[in-house]
Amino acid sequence: MARILLTAAPWTYRQLRFANGQSRLRSFAGTHLFKKESTINGKMPFWSLLYLASWLRREGHDVTYVESYGTPMEAWLREIEVFDPDIIGLNAVTCTWAATQDALAEVKARWPHCLTVLGGAHTNVGKAQVLIDCPDLDVAVFGEGERTLSEITERFVNDSRDFSGVAGCAWRNSAGEVVQEAKRALIEDVDELPFPARDLMRQPEHYNPRLNIYNRQHNTVIFSGRGCPLTCSSCHLPAIGALKFRIRSPEHVFEEMALCEDELGITDFGFYDHFGIFSSSEETALKFCDLIIESGRQWTWTVTFWSYDFTARLLERMKRAGCWRIDTVLISGVDHNLRTATMGSPLTVETCEAGVHRIREAGMQVAARFSLGIDGETPDEARETIDYACRLPLEWAFFTPVNPVYGSRLWRQLDKKERFVHDQRSMNIFNVFYEPTGMTREELKSLQAEAYRRFYGRPSFVANKIRTLADPTAVRRNLTVASHLSRHLMGM
Repeated sequence: MARILLTAAPWTYRQLRFANGQSRLRSFAGTHLFKKESTINGKMPFWSLLYLASWLRREGHDVTYVESYGTPMEAWLREIEVFDPDIIGLNAVTCTWAATQDALAEVKARWPHCLTVLGGAHTNVGKAQVLIDCPDLDVAVFGEGERTLSEITERFVNDSRDFSGVAGCAWRNSAGEVVQEAKRALIEDVDELPFPARDLMRQPEHYNPRLNIYNRQHNTVIFSGRGCPLTCSSCHLPAIGALKFRIRSPEHVFEEMALCEDELGITDFGFYDHFGIFSSSEETALKFCDLIIESGRQWTWTVTFWSYDFTARLLERMKRAGCWRIDTVLISGVDHNLRTATMGSPLTVETCEAGVHRIREAGMQVAARFSLGIDGETPDEARETIDYACRLPLEWAFFTPVNPVYGSRLWRQLDKKERFVHDQRSMNIFNVFYEPTGMTREELKSLQAEAYRRFYGRPSFVANKIRTLADPTAVRRNLTVASHLSRHLMGM
């Protein structure tokens, strides 16, 4: 048995948003006036680590999870000291990679014999390179980590640091050389995966998914599948071969939700995967809805839709089963930009718009996300997207600059043309860290501000929110979103 601590380097949204500094006024306001930062994009644990925790526990290991969001470094290090792990597994994305290297240096200085393992989106692309970049890292895991970390742990508890033949990892041998092993095959039957270890979340009431997808304060996220068949130009998944789409069975998903209610009292859920049970086949989705209806459980839930070929029958069944909002990814109001962003998918603006209206006709709310600064997009085309958003019956809309994830096709194109203007710490959805190809950075920032001003400044939007005053739950939810959104737009 091994003692395994799973975590990430300490971080906050302000650190991600202002990696290159902020004005004195905003810094003062954030420190003294708005001490609680905006978490409009959600405040959640690293779900991948909670899945790993369950898998490793099932094999008999002692596992804990240390929250990294908002945790001061000394408190984070104290958690490690108290648990005294044999293995520390961390998750990192590109914008937290620098902080992760600093954290690993602290860990190795204090616990030199502890095995340090890194996974996450940045490692999935970088593979052996992360070991070259970071001398304090022992093993990098790329791809799905459950079986790989299990085999690494088994070797380690048998007093070996030789990970030869362990697929899905790169490691440092006794001579200090970096060795990269073969890619590991994906888990075919995702019903094999145990449910994430939600019991390791301390003070779960302090977590929330993105603020537009929950209905009650005590809620959780559900993942109903793995992989994504889309080939979006800004996503790293096509580059690492993670396009295979695997869906959990309706019974398995229902069992997890029932367990959440029976053991944790949770009755509000957000399906977080873009391509999950509702994008597999209509019969599968209908079967899942029927399981909820027949059980008599009073759940509320939201789901993200990418495809728009759903029928009125499915929407009616979803509403009966408790779905109250669908989060759509509309991207653009211009067809050729929509195709560019999704690398030739069959989606069209007309199809997406018709889908939004069908959802509303079925009696469910619709929220949407849009991307600005798509490769080649002009300011006039961006304004067409803003017009598109304003004419749709949306409860909320979110407008973000295109975020080329490390290793994606768009990232590689920008890197080749030397269009990045900030270092890796700023490579996230909050920053325009590159020179767009169809407009300037300043134009893109201005268009984002214009989009929010025009969408939320419409009299029809304000009137719609006034009509919710009779519903205390809706009022509380709308005020919460408005508070976080306004702080986000003010840079707080």
